[in-house]
Amino acid sequence: MARKPNPNQNITRIETRGAEGRRPIRGWEVRIYRRGVRFNKFFSDSAHGGKAKALEESRAVRDKMERKMKPFTRRELAEKITARNTSGHRGIRLRKTNIKVGDKVYSYDHVEASWSPEPGKVVKKSFSVDKLGMENAWKLAVEAREKAVAKLKD
Repeated sequence: MARKPNPNQNITRIETRGAEGRRPIRGWEVRIYRRGVRFNKFFSDSAHGGKAKALEESRAVRDKMERKMKPFTRRELAEKITARNTSGHRGIRLRKTNIKVGDKVYSYDHVEASWSPEPGKVVKKSFSVDKLGMENAWKLAVEAREKAVAKLKD
């Protein structure tokens, strides 16, 4: 089941008590980061006629900026390597699975490729390290994912 879109996507509520001798800060902040470009703007309750009106204005500006700052396509996201990736291949990982049968626990390693062909759906394909060897299992997982990502619609 697909999630409902969040009406306050990229909008955060900011409320501070205020330091001694300073007024509290209350309002909404729009933050969008796309393709190395950062946009953020604060909408204070006092400057925009209250909490509801400040939220309404922040949503309008957010919508305008999201149209201007196009999001990544599904294919671009599927191919983007993040800082936490250690293998150099997005969507590929080594997994260890433990299966308990009676009193015995069987453990096996497999290389898993995963991708998302459409919102809310994830497909995974595994390759046994015992049967194929680490190098071959990894190679087959990378190939399977690359073929699937190539079929993604932009």
